[in-house]
Amino acid sequence: MSVVICAKTVCPIVEKIDSLTVDHLTAESVRHALEGLAHVTSWVESQKLVLTRRLQELASSSPSVIPTQVIATACGITRSEAKRGVTRVSTLALVPQLETALTAGHVSIAHVDAVTHAMSHLSDSEKQKVATQGNWMNMVASHTTPDNFARAVRRAVQQVHSDSGLTQLEQQRRRTFLRHWVDRDSGMVCMRGEFDPESGLQIVGRLQNAVDRLFHEGTVNGESRSPDQLRALSLCALVIDTNTDSAAPIASAYGRADVSVIIDLKTLQSGVHKHSLVHTGTDIDVPIETIRRIACEAKIIPIVLGNDGVVLDVGRSSRLATRHQRRALESMHTTCAIPQCHIPVSQCQPHHIAYWNLGGTTDMANLVPLCNEHHRCAHEGGWKLSLNATTRQLTVREPGSARVRTAIPESVRVRSSG
Repeated sequence: MSVVICAKTVCPIVEKIDSLTVDHLTAESVRHALEGLAHVTSWVESQKLVLTRRLQELASSSPSVIPTQVIATACGITRSEAKRGVTRVSTLALVPQLETALTAGHVSIAHVDAVTHAMSHLSDSEKQKVATQGNWMNMVASHTTPDNFARAVRRAVQQVHSDSGLTQLEQQRRRTFLRHWVDRDSGMVCMRGEFDPESGLQIVGRLQNAVDRLFHEGTVNGESRSPDQLRALSLCALVIDTNTDSAAPIASAYGRADVSVIIDLKTLQSGVHKHSLVHTGTDIDVPIETIRRIACEAKIIPIVLGNDGVVLDVGRSSRLATRHQRRALESMHTTCAIPQCHIPVSQCQPHHIAYWNLGGTTDMANLVPLCNEHHRCAHEGGWKLSLNATTRQLTVREPGSARVRTAIPESVRVRSSG
């Protein structure tokens, strides 16, 4: 079977890509070439899985065969990477639908890793329960990015916990630690720590608020700073509290973190369901019961969605979108709002459909997230955008073209149809 697939599918793709003159390729040609490479990569990964499975079979009858060692040596990778490949085999044994889709090029190995990671803390019986949703996982993985798929799988995993994950949260609290040391070469103080999701979310929220303030100020002591430097300076301001001018509103060690969590009303009231949406703006997962509690304590600000997945107006009179407006946009858009653009919303900027300097307001009915490229197209490229504030359908008209493109955010579309 593998020889047939290689001869009829993979080899022609490789030959075609190898014959391309890269300097003459258009953006569309590059996209097609990359799609071909993705298909080849899926085939390669599926063959690795077949061979890894065979190694496991050999290891069961011969102790001298150590799969991770053989894989690491043969592929020139680390033991941890080899172990990840072995774990993938176990995951696909539970969800064989994903292996079929991987072989066909419909999903990537990153989709498989998302399932592995989401189920890593589950017992065998809980994994089996999640695996019964294999057809659903295959459908979602085939139509969405690995990041969005990972969120969907985490929601499915949460449903198998009768206590909404509180037992896991207690275990995570026991594993919390922080250590620091001095690097002998650079003389820099280094830190490493791990925190439970509740504490971590509030720490990250407090840091992000400080970063946002420093970012909008543009420079620190007259010098531009990278995001990593801003985070380090923000941590210093919060802990040491030496720069009262820039950090005073957020630096108090006794103040409460300004964190927002996106959650749909049904989940907030009744718990996790099929179409639950719970997003902290990071990869941090917090149990529903914990969200309810810390929302009551005003440690977070919940952004609650209606049944149609659209956030109500949270307009402000300022030109810049507030942090909570940005989070509200994130609740509806997983990527840039332009049709077929896959840049993550975390890398986008809020754009005023009706320009601020022409009287446009900074409220949800006038804001969409755009990536850097499409932001330039909207401002300097002459693109005309219009937004239906009720359905969040964006209409795009490009200059010199009669084509009209429309798009509705995936999360809004799914929740409206559900």
